[in-house]
Amino acid sequence: MDYGSKNVGLASSDESGVVVCPLPSIPNTSRQDVLRRLRMAIQEHHIDAIVVGLPLNMDGSCGEAVRRIHHFMGQLRRELRLPVWEVDERLSTVEAMEMWRSMNARQQRRYRTVDSLAAAFILERFLKES
Repeated sequence: MDYGSKNVGLASSDESGVVVCPLPSIPNTSRQDVLRRLRMAIQEHHIDAIVVGLPLNMDGSCGEAVRRIHHFMGQLRRELRLPVWEVDERLSTVEAMEMWRSMNARQQRRYRTVDSLAAAFILERFLKES
């Protein structure tokens, strides 16, 4: 998951953790709506754990954004009752933007925003580090 103030990017992997696929992003209109839509995605894609990108500063330090993400992760654990992991998301958006620019309009519409591509990079990083 790439949690942003405007959109929440989503991605999932197959059971073996080999194939990662971006999913359509969720507009971040309210926490309750995000949680409701996450519940639907969890059910639809048989998700058994959540990986959230941690927005560390470029020097590796934590800022206000990390504090907000940690608060949100606690809410995810309480509300969704699934394991919630974090992974460094530095440069995932840069990588995603490069890929987004190479996609045609039809491909871009499928994912709605670049955020789900960033979520795919975050999930790939987590799977490689695990």
